[in-house]
Amino acid sequence: MIGVRTVATKARKHESGLRAIASPWRLLAVALLLVTCGGGAPKLKQQLADADPAVRVAAAKALGEAGDKSAVPKLIELLADTVPDVRKECARALGKIGDAAAAEPLAAFYNREPIEDVADEGARALVRLGSAAVQPLLGLLGSIKPQVRAGAARALGKLGSHKAIDPLINALRDKDERVQIAAVYALREIGDQRGLEAVAQAVQSMNGDVESSAEDALSGRGYQNPLNRVKRIARRVPYP
Repeated sequence: MIGVRTVATKARKHESGLRAIASPWRLLAVALLLVTCGGGAPKLKQQLADADPAVRVAAAKALGEAGDKSAVPKLIELLADTVPDVRKECARALGKIGDAAAAEPLAAFYNREPIEDVADEGARALVRLGSAAVQPLLGLLGSIKPQVRAGAARALGKLGSHKAIDPLINALRDKDERVQIAAVYALREIGDQRGLEAVAQAVQSMNGDVESSAEDALSGRGYQNPLNRVKRIARRVPYP
């Protein structure tokens, strides 16, 4: 095992070079600090404030892998970093650490983040937080952004929370079909009979794409009755 003192010596030895050529050597130093287990955590947290965004990314990744809860406040702060990759890695790290204190900040981040793949990392992190994320995600069902409402519905389905059933039933009537489809699949994942019946009923006012999603979501063992109901309704209702 490489000792903390050895790592620090190597980092100091290359300090001028690290500043000049940036990522390769400096990222190596961050990785070496992670290998030292707990001893490298303070240095890693310092690296979150480094001027080089690649170092901030590496430090966030290392802290996430280490599960260091003491880094949560700084990682939350960096959800507003100017560099997308830093924001993305900090969201991922918060999900891996799993501290419930990150739930509301991650929900706010997901709602405001303009870059889709970066925002999606926030949604994945919320799912990793488990039950602590349910209430913030329910709040996101009221977002003005349809992609956020849809993402929140998908995340709630993955969490399988029965608290989400009524809000997801309401989301079946959302004006955006992406949200409707996400709600269909979320209710399918939760598997509550009331939600499945709501899907079957809601198909009367859905367009062809959503209807197809409903049929797909309700296919499989244990869903035959609601699926048959969807098919019966679909045959009666002409497309607009």
